[in-house]
Amino acid sequence: MRVRAFTIAMLPCHLIEVGTKARATNYQLYEQLHDQPNPWMTAWDFWGMCEAHVCLRGNFYVYKVGLPGRPVQMLVPLSGDRVQRVEQHEDYTLTYHVRVGGEVVLIPGERIMHFRGLTLDGVNGVNPIEYARETIGLGMASTEFLGRYFGRGLHPGAVIKHPMSLSTQAHANLKQALTEKYAGLGKTHELMLIDEGMDIEFPKVTLVDAQFLDQMKFSEAQVCGLFRVPLMLIQSGDKAPTYASAEEFTRSFAMFGITPDVVNYEKVIRRDLLSPEERKLYYPKFSLDALQRANFLDRMQGYQIGVNAEIINPNEARELEDKPPYAGGNTYRTRTSTVKEAKPPDGGKKR
Repeated sequence: MRVRAFTIAMLPCHLIEVGTKARATNYQLYEQLHDQPNPWMTAWDFWGMCEAHVCLRGNFYVYKVGLPGRPVQMLVPLSGDRVQRVEQHEDYTLTYHVRVGGEVVLIPGERIMHFRGLTLDGVNGVNPIEYARETIGLGMASTEFLGRYFGRGLHPGAVIKHPMSLSTQAHANLKQALTEKYAGLGKTHELMLIDEGMDIEFPKVTLVDAQFLDQMKFSEAQVCGLFRVPLMLIQSGDKAPTYASAEEFTRSFAMFGITPDVVNYEKVIRRDLLSPEERKLYYPKFSLDALQRANFLDRMQGYQIGVNAEIINPNEARELEDKPPYAGGNTYRTRTSTVKEAKPPDGGKKR
């Protein structure tokens, strides 16, 4: 969940003008969605919290502060515990029952921005943890058992057998002598000398232990599958990914893990923050380009392809890199190493 929340949090949300496709930076909602939804939270905090609530609870509720029919002044997240239930009336309008202090306040649906995950009734999001409690519970139980198993010393590193029956004091003296001589990381690989006919054995991983470890790995894979996160992003898995496989895992995570939630949030913003008139002028858009922020080579190659195909001009590419424009950079032209000159109509033959 942390991987998903941090990934969504770093994606900037823009309001785009429908006609010009330019960013509507002067519109009052742009600041709240892109930089700061309220005085105490940044956009990073807000969108990370949104993703965390959707992943863990299935719902994220935001109260829109402002007078009805007037621009929204700020966006205030509501704790999921405060929303008692969502009621849908016969005319399909919604009312949110929110606990404020010691009483429950009824808030009309037009004052709430409601982000849902998977929904089965169109009103409430499904709690993914509740639906996957058996898988997550098995993983938690396995982790607890593993801690108790090794914490109580039931899996010794070595077993020393003595042919004689030792007294309590002799047993304590022998244990102390062997521990002082050989125990500890700094005394590994030292030559061990044992006498009096003693024998030493090093317990191997039993079949039961191997099955338990496999079960732990299986539980990790199931939880990662629930949140659509590749195992490599949580530093797990049996094999270290190659460069090619890591690149493919990252692309798959962006396509099937992050993009569906981003599109969902864009639709929620359009539905709950924009009026019918505003929807004709603006639309929200998360920029997935931020996923390439640490990959300089891929960014430069993408710009090169875009400029050569006349999809973007050089100054637009420079703007994406926060660099100032230069004279002549607004021209759309193919930039290749060689340019073929057009031949004259007569083929260039001399008369």
